[in-house]
Amino acid sequence: MKAIVMGWAKRKFVLPLIRIIKEGISIERLSIALALGITIGLMPLYGLTTLLVGCVALSLRLNFIAMQIAHYIVTPLQLALIIPFYRMGVVMIKVSEHSFSIHQYIHLLKTDFWHTLNEFWLINLSAVGIWLIVSIPLFLGLYFGLFYVLGKYKLKLKYLRI
Repeated sequence: MKAIVMGWAKRKFVLPLIRIIKEGISIERLSIALALGITIGLMPLYGLTTLLVGCVALSLRLNFIAMQIAHYIVTPLQLALIIPFYRMGVVMIKVSEHSFSIHQYIHLLKTDFWHTLNEFWLINLSAVGIWLIVSIPLFLGLYFGLFYVLGKYKLKLKYLRI
């Protein structure tokens, strides 16, 4: 089973990145694309991040495939971080009088639908605000780390047979 998963990951993530490097993309542009793909991919707005990554890639003329690969790699981490982002947003910005309980929100949805939607909107907004605070140092760290690693291994990857 492990070999199947590793083969799938190599086909879907590693080989396309190696092909992009072989095409001659600059390390700087690839590092920016990967760092932005990861950073935007961690935004606590599940479902919208694919569209956002695509729009950023097209508007900045970055490698679309590299950004989407980076985005898809961090999707499980995005799902794991959604609730902590929401909880930090509620605590730091104090948008909710209620504790963050799934059962409580289900009850609120049944009783006062529009108020609950308004509250979810404010919680989402506060979670994105927390993500904005975290995203700048995250992007810079990823960019410089990827620039160093990709620069170090570019020649090896460029002449690697796939």
